[in-house]
Amino acid sequence: MAGYDSVTGKPLYGDARIAQAIRRLVVTRGDLVMRRHLRCDLPDLIDTPHNGAQRMLFQAAVASAIHEHETRVDLEEVRLITPEALTDLDAAERVADGETRLEILALSRETGLPVSLSEVVR
Repeated sequence: MAGYDSVTGKPLYGDARIAQAIRRLVVTRGDLVMRRHLRCDLPDLIDTPHNGAQRMLFQAAVASAIHEHETRVDLEEVRLITPEALTDLDAAERVADGETRLEILALSRETGLPVSLSEVVR
């Protein structure tokens, strides 16, 4: 079944559609019309202090939402990358100064291929 890209309006298929659904899920506070049950606690945590415990809560909120609402994937990893937590140069290239990036890696149950996305947390 096809969906539509939320930016371009062009048809989306397969794993690209799943990635868009995950992207939408992690920013949803339960405010989607006709889908009030879809919810991730991440938006409620955005303005809290960014320490180790809070990063763990960020990751748990995202992992819980994906596990509960996105049955087309098996979640492999949720990483929260901040400039102060960087230890490798590869990660340093993915994060601008002062921003926090959420990286999600999952396996598609439909295709068996990896579904990955990386978004700036706002």
